Amino acid sequence: MSAAVSLFSAPGGTGNDVGRRIAHSRIDAGISRAALARVVGADPAYLRYIEEEDASPSTAVLLRLASALGVSLGDLRGTTVEYPAGRGRATAAPKLTSLSPAECRKRLADHGVGRVGVTGPTGPLILPVNYSVVNGEIAFRADEQAELARVAGRDVAFEVDRIDESMSSGWDVLVVGRARRITDVVEITELDKSAFSKPWPDPRRRTWMVIHPRTVTGRRIRT
Repeated sequence: MSAAVSLFSAPGGTGNDVGRRIAHSRIDAGISRAALARVVGADPAYLRYIEEEDASPSTAVLLRLASALGVSLGDLRGTTVEYPAGRGRATAAPKLTSLSPAECRKRLADHGVGRVGVTGPTGPLILPVNYSVVNGEIAFRADEQAELARVAGRDVAFEVDRIDESMSSGWDVLVVGRARRITDVVEITELDKSAFSKPWPDPRRRTWMVIHPRTVTGRRIRT
């Protein structure tokens, strides 16, 4: 979550949940209100009203805003928070294509939350982590006593995705590579400075792990 603004507070006013999510997504994307208004063809005053007052923008307006901000309609409405993605029905003519290596790297570089797949003592595990891309590697912090802190020297899988419920579309990127634990003080300092976010479960985690990609593949499904 961006340190610039809380998900539950919008600059300049109280607003409602949708307005706060729009403001959060806009600031997180580094887009000014005026620039976003130009992209979606809206008056900046109307966009301010949506963000700061108790407005109820139409689905068409929210779809344009979501597209410009690179998020889903569900993200702005808050309908994706408590439920797994993928509840929407398939579209009439979906198209599944492969992402190029450059497209995969671009999506990975957005940072955020991904999933690490490992084999633990009791079988396969898939665990979410806050990650950053530093020097071409996937970096994340782990609990010293957790299974993720013990995967050094082993092959692991790492996956990120984005699902748009309203359009029944989305993409995923899969990285496979060797994990290593960072013990060098200089590397740890660099990772601390480069980290996009502290771990959501516990910001005090200090054990850095990185995955050096051996293969990077991705797919996109759209109408």
